[in-house]
Amino acid sequence: MADLGLKAINLEDPFNPLRNLWRNVLIVSIEDAIKIKRQVVQYKELYEKRRFHELDYVSLPNRDFDAVCSMAELDGSLVRKKVNALLERMESNDNDMPTMPWKRLYQSKGIYRESDGNHTAVSAM
Repeated sequence: MADLGLKAINLEDPFNPLRNLWRNVLIVSIEDAIKIKRQVVQYKELYEKRRFHELDYVSLPNRDFDAVCSMAELDGSLVRKKVNALLERMESNDNDMPTMPWKRLYQSKGIYRESDGNHTAVSAM
């Protein structure tokens, strides 16, 4: 069967505990990098001159990361590209969710939310 690049569940893919172990290793390393990046962004003055191995591991090309990705049956360069895009988005403070006025969102239900920036007030009609 030709691979059309569609995302689908492969029912013939057997459970592979070794692959799942290495995928979990990747998940933990990416979570560590995200936690550290969040602290670096939040406390920029304190961490601006420090270098973190957790961030380097997932963002810079290295053989260990590529080996873990290959054992997890993933493309290391693609994973690194996606992680770097996420880390850059965190630094530029881009939100994933678009902002919409609450009034328009809940208007059809008769619920109105108004925000003063810090607090949200809800009133039902």
